[in-house]
Amino acid sequence: MKTEKGQPILNIRNLNIWYGDKGILSSLSFEVQEKQVTAFIGPANCGKSTLVRCFNRLNDFTPNFKFTGEILFKGSSLYAEQDATTVRKQIGMVFRRPTLFRGSIHENVAYAARISNVSRTSELNAIVEKNLRRTGLWNEVEGILDETPVQLSTGQQQLLCVARALAAEPEVLIFDEPCGELDPIETVKIETLMRELANDCTLIFATNKRRQAARVSDVAGFLYGGELIEFGATEKIFTNPQDSRTEQYVTGRMG
Repeated sequence: MKTEKGQPILNIRNLNIWYGDKGILSSLSFEVQEKQVTAFIGPANCGKSTLVRCFNRLNDFTPNFKFTGEILFKGSSLYAEQDATTVRKQIGMVFRRPTLFRGSIHENVAYAARISNVSRTSELNAIVEKNLRRTGLWNEVEGILDETPVQLSTGQQQLLCVARALAAEPEVLIFDEPCGELDPIETVKIETLMRELANDCTLIFATNKRRQAARVSDVAGFLYGGELIEFGATEKIFTNPQDSRTEQYVTGRMG
């Protein structure tokens, strides 16, 4: 797995987050390298989802959200210097539960291309096919592209959501508990796909599954009580952690 460092695509400096008066994350500082897979692990309610939702400005929709510190995307402030809509095109997101749009399977993928001002039918068709092939879903849905995706299995729906996110050609793709609703076979498909996608874009994911983080990520961060306890190469986090709380968590004795 890739571990070499270069200019970070995301640089987080002393990030603190509150919902109203409730502190969620405290004094987080770390870097995310380009075309690496970075996992955030930790028990429920430790702030994983809040953190990853910051990266594409989804917390903007959360009442009473406020923060201090900096999140730099390619050297520019994600909040002070960049438009939220543009950010969400560059930094895509896939959620725990598949988020299906109205319309057909084709339209679910084509939507992302349409908002990037692609309108020609031939171009849209090519983008849809390309990204359904990337997710391994093309052969399963080729004959039903004009039908609703509700007939698909949960795993197929999740792959469709990934295809839609990829159609926008993001530089960063975030997965928030992407396998939380999936069975073991569907989980393997998502994990394999994540490793393949790391050749083309930067991946960040939050997970409660320790072994998933160990299998898939290059870099891991352990969140506990709103603090980033440890952050570094996944192999080191899992085999030679520097903090006793990290060791207790990765060995299953905590959380």
